[in-house]
Amino acid sequence: MVASTYFKKYAMLIITLIYFTGVMGTRPLIPLLSSELEASTVEIGLIVALFPLLPFFFAIKIGQVVDRIGHKKPIIGSTIIGSLALGIPLFIPTLTGIYISQIVAGICQTVYAVSAQTFVSNRTVDSKKDDSIMIFSIGVALGTFVGPMLGGLFSEMWQYPVAFGLLGGIAVLSSILALFIDSTHHRLNEDEKQNNIFKSFHLLKFRNIRIAFLVSILILLGKDIYTAYFPLLALEFGLSNSMIGLIVSINAAGGILIRWLIPYLLNKFTRSSVVIGSIIGSGFFFFLIPFFESGVMLGIVSFLLGLGLGLGQPLSISTTAYSLPKDRVGEGLGLRLTANRLTQMSAPVLFGGIAQLISLPGIFWIVGIIILIGGTKAKIPNF
Repeated sequence: MVASTYFKKYAMLIITLIYFTGVMGTRPLIPLLSSELEASTVEIGLIVALFPLLPFFFAIKIGQVVDRIGHKKPIIGSTIIGSLALGIPLFIPTLTGIYISQIVAGICQTVYAVSAQTFVSNRTVDSKKDDSIMIFSIGVALGTFVGPMLGGLFSEMWQYPVAFGLLGGIAVLSSILALFIDSTHHRLNEDEKQNNIFKSFHLLKFRNIRIAFLVSILILLGKDIYTAYFPLLALEFGLSNSMIGLIVSINAAGGILIRWLIPYLLNKFTRSSVVIGSIIGSGFFFFLIPFFESGVMLGIVSFLLGLGLGLGQPLSISTTAYSLPKDRVGEGLGLRLTANRLTQMSAPVLFGGIAQLISLPGIFWIVGIIILIGGTKAKIPNF
């Protein structure tokens, strides 16, 4: 009975931890394997951009489907197919294999994200929504911490393709646990059934949602550029694969720690001051990264960056959920992910070109400034 109650409360944390261990473990390996296969920085940017490519077009529709059929089937399907996609480079260790893996894994990760976020947003009353989303986000952060560390270790012990295969094997375990989560869904009325994708953009009339989207975009810009280009910068500084994986994991550890403190911070400060402070701090530390070549110093700065980036996403999700009608939470979160995927799709390509023209450190300085400026506009209300 106690075990059942514990699992019910922390199911999405555990499932997300396992799935994201696989997904995020492969992310730092993508630029490293691509570089080993003689891809240019521009092509690496294109490869990284493939991950959010299809989700950009389908995230809203995914959200509408989740609102209609519920979260359970999409969670199970996305974890199975997505995990298998992560292992493709083991069998096709070429740039083509990486392309296929990123496209399929990207759409599955988005299906999972929309479904899981809808589940945790709808399962509790409004007063507990922040806590429920915080628990889910800790699973994301733990997976983001463990994954890169395992990826770096696996790639150093064996080879990159083997690391992809092992991480995919770990991720598939999440689909087994997903079989035991609650299954609920909202029955749409006739007007809701006629909703189309363009009608979803009407949700942007809510100011709170627009601000939440801005926060999410800024945080994801920092996280994705860090994931895509920090391994290359660290490699340029002479760090080993295992050290790079460890530093990326230390960055994620900052996100884990700060998520536990979200309820305390929201009790002590306004939601707006917490978000603005975290984003401005993130921009500052992002700007500092290229000034340090020592693994120790890079680890410290990455940890501080993780503290800042770790606050924005869960608060963006909860702000979006608070501001949406209950029967359109999946749709609204899908719209939010559409904005996220546009950022994830365009940023690596744009900054890959910038790296080709100037340098890798230049990417971090430019993104740091963008985050700093954007953070001053992120005034989120309390609920």
